[in-house]
Amino acid sequence: MENERSAAPPCTIPKRIFKAGEEPTGVRVTPYRKPCGIRQILNALEAEEIKKIRASPFGKIVELADKPSFSGKFGRCIISRQLKVAKQHEVWFVFAGKPIRFSL
Repeated sequence: MENERSAAPPCTIPKRIFKAGEEPTGVRVTPYRKPCGIRQILNALEAEEIKKIRASPFGKIVELADKPSFSGKFGRCIISRQLKVAKQHEVWFVFAGKPIRFSL
């Protein structure tokens, strides 16, 4: 019984693509951005005013109201913590310091 516990685990954990603490900078996920404030402003505007804002450099802010809170940044965050694997359709990443396998 003792030998069984000291045996190697059934599968090895893949190596990280980036070392811990050396992930790309500037990739952050913030759960605090909520589109409800933007929606309230848009609800107070006329259709023509919203159209002008969408055509301006501030149009990206209007787009935030239509997107989920964890859009592409969440995906980039996961990819930057991705682990090296040999199988083509297998994805592992590090979350809270623990390796996790992504599957559908």
